[in-house]
Amino acid sequence: MSKTSKIINEDKLLKKALEVGSKMAKMQGYELFNQSSSAQIKTKALYLFLVEVRQITPLPDDKLDGKNIKKRLALWIHSALPDNDPLK
Repeated sequence: MSKTSKIINEDKLLKKALEVGSKMAKMQGYELFNQSSSAQIKTKALYLFLVEVRQITPLPDDKLDGKNIKKRLALWIHSALPDNDPLK
């Protein structure tokens, strides 16, 4: 997948990343966010957690915005899903 291409199902992948990532955090004893948190807070919290546990490479400071964080999370879960998953 090229770096500039649009990710197919990016919204669904992001939703899946939030679900899987929050379960990972809970298993390690962290509560990243509550259900009433905004989508922006949830994505940023998950991104920071995954960087901390070295699951993803941090973005450069000049690219640390909502759009790039969402794309990074979608790419992370896309690579973690099995090949037969419908989101791939």
